[in-house]
Amino acid sequence: MKKQILETFYRMGIDIKAVDTSTDEQVYKLLYPAESIEKKAFYNIGAGRFNHPCWTNVDGESEWYGNLNKPQATGITFDMFAHQPLKVADYSAELIYTSHTIEHADNESVQYLFNDCFRMLKKGGVFRIVTPHTENAYRAWRRGDRAYFYWSEWDSLNVDFERLCLKLPLREATLSQIFLDDFASAAAEITTVGNEKRISDTELEKLFNELPFDKAMDYCISLCSIDDQRKYPFRHMNWFNDDKLITMLKKAGFTSVTKSAYLQSDAPVLRNAKYFDQTLPKVSLYFEASK
Repeated sequence: MKKQILETFYRMGIDIKAVDTSTDEQVYKLLYPAESIEKKAFYNIGAGRFNHPCWTNVDGESEWYGNLNKPQATGITFDMFAHQPLKVADYSAELIYTSHTIEHADNESVQYLFNDCFRMLKKGGVFRIVTPHTENAYRAWRRGDRAYFYWSEWDSLNVDFERLCLKLPLREATLSQIFLDDFASAAAEITTVGNEKRISDTELEKLFNELPFDKAMDYCISLCSIDDQRKYPFRHMNWFNDDKLITMLKKAGFTSVTKSAYLQSDAPVLRNAKYFDQTLPKVSLYFEASK
């Protein structure tokens, strides 16, 4: 059990020995209305195999993932690109969490999602966003820091790189192509499926030398299509840094937008490492927004 949860019980004068330590469901009962717990008014968007008794999984279905990200029977099937509101009542969500999901969608779809999360969230509720920190990745590429992209070695563990639409294992790719594949997969030369126009190492260097950071990044993701993304949803087609997230979240209506860090949420239950912030914490960007 996390230190923060223990502190919650201590502040409330609750005997920790009387609490079931196999789950943090008791913490939810202390912090949230019974109605919210009964209705599972806690939403994990892009949930994958996430499983928590208080949460509702929200995810899409695709042939590529199979049953990997299929929402549980009580979950919500969601198409990020359809621009349709989730079947959740206005001002009813206590918490919304999304981790390593928005980089798989275009700007318009992400903005629609943020707008809808604002609609759903209660006053004082928390919307936590976790996504790859593309600006840090950019700096790592510029300084030749291959170790930053540590997941590129994972295909040495028998990962099927051909299924990942790669011409060769990432560990054999140039650093420029690894960086490009990390935020605009369809624009990378190392992919087997992508835009007709691909970006070589030389072109990538020239692009960032001649254009401002955000303009260069936007050009790269402009080569990624929604049609391809639907077929290969595991690939990335977007980038985010502090300024971009702040702008989009405030456009959605959020009045409080703050940069966070690994397991440093304003919501005590989101500090539980068993359930949250598990994906690539060393290279992730964390933000929280509320009304």
